[in-house]
Amino acid sequence: MYLASRATSAIINLVSVSIFTRMTSADVYGQYIIGFSICMMVYSLGVQWIVFAHFGRYDPREADRLAGALLLVSGIVMLPAVGAIYLFYLFGTLHADVAASSSLLVVCFTLYFVAVEISRAHLLVRLVAIATIARSVFSLLFGFIAVLEFETPGALLAGVGLGYALGSVPVFRHFSRTIWASGFVWPRSSDVRRMWRYGWPLAIAFGASAAAMNVDRLLLAGLYNTSTVAPYGTVLDLMKQTFLVLAEAISAGYISSAKNLHTEGKGSDARHTLKRAFITQCYIVIFGTVSFILLGDVVFAVLLAPSYLPVVTQIMPILLVANALLVMRSHYFGQVIYFSGTTNLELVASVAMLAVTGTLSYLLIPSYSAMGAAIAFTLGQAAALLICLIYASGNLRMPLDLPRGSLLLALGIALVAVGKGVQLVAGEPVASAINFVLIGIASAYIALRWNLFDARSLLQRFYPRRG
Repeated sequence: MYLASRATSAIINLVSVSIFTRMTSADVYGQYIIGFSICMMVYSLGVQWIVFAHFGRYDPREADRLAGALLLVSGIVMLPAVGAIYLFYLFGTLHADVAASSSLLVVCFTLYFVAVEISRAHLLVRLVAIATIARSVFSLLFGFIAVLEFETPGALLAGVGLGYALGSVPVFRHFSRTIWASGFVWPRSSDVRRMWRYGWPLAIAFGASAAAMNVDRLLLAGLYNTSTVAPYGTVLDLMKQTFLVLAEAISAGYISSAKNLHTEGKGSDARHTLKRAFITQCYIVIFGTVSFILLGDVVFAVLLAPSYLPVVTQIMPILLVANALLVMRSHYFGQVIYFSGTTNLELVASVAMLAVTGTLSYLLIPSYSAMGAAIAFTLGQAAALLICLIYASGNLRMPLDLPRGSLLLALGIALVAVGKGVQLVAGEPVASAINFVLIGIASAYIALRWNLFDARSLLQRFYPRRG
């Protein structure tokens, strides 16, 4: 259910990007991207660490108190995070209306992600699914109204933020009737101290990671203009709505289950679950990359305004590599922090990613514009993944399924080769239709063969004889 909700949310978000880019100018949408990026940086540095610390130190026997600790501490640390937005206004990075709306968005981020984290830790899949879809629907609705009425980046940020806030409402209504039915359960000081000891390195790590994920956009805006940021940021966001949304769903399901098994002392079962997570992430990365290579031009032509396409077509191949690296590091190898008892590896990898991305962005963007930003972003992701692989050992090493992973890679290469041959022989839209069918058949066969996403189990349930 969670995966289905994330897929539904991704589709709604793709529609949102398509509508917003067509309804606004590149300058307006570029300012929106900059505001959203700064919000994510501030939220990651100031608030996100406590969300992950809650999951890392979660104990079902103390669920009500830990949820209270998460809500209380996130509310406190949110205040300086909102204040940090004001600094960007003082330095001239954000206009006054964008800064005000960005501050509102940080508050809405906090409400939504705290709500989803509490639900995820309690394994309330249906509740997370409701919140996820509600957030996407309301962000689209109020973002559309904001652009229609005002057509300013500040209004769009506020509309999207309202969608995040409303997405948290079903969660808090549920917990007001369950764990907080007799009133809010205040945490002990020891609960807060435990979460702080576990999570403080994550504050630096997530801040560095968010900065590395967005410094290219900020430098593009500073060295060129926000109109240059619009197509670059949009293609990255579109890829995230496919790669990362599905990867997050897989991570939330498998890693949560593996974490519970690990806590219960069932190490063998936990490793088996993690191997399933690894091969499912490989499946997403490889088939997603193949789909963008063979069908990306058609998809972007449908979704984006024509003025975006020249830049998008140029930088798409290298950003595909970047997103593949990002998924495997962030949503598989980086998840080791929940099993090792330390967050130092994530800290080192994030700082290295920021150093590489920031340095290369500064060197390459002045001469190569969006292409320079794409190269810097990709090499930053490669550096972070390399650190995770090199320095992981013993209880810091995530299990792999190399035979199946290699088979998927070989299948992906074969599909690209065949698909490119089809494009040489047949014209559009015939070539894209054929490639779509080929990708669909291959991905469906693998999913059923290996029972990924419980595909074979679902088929057996509905068609017992055929299954």
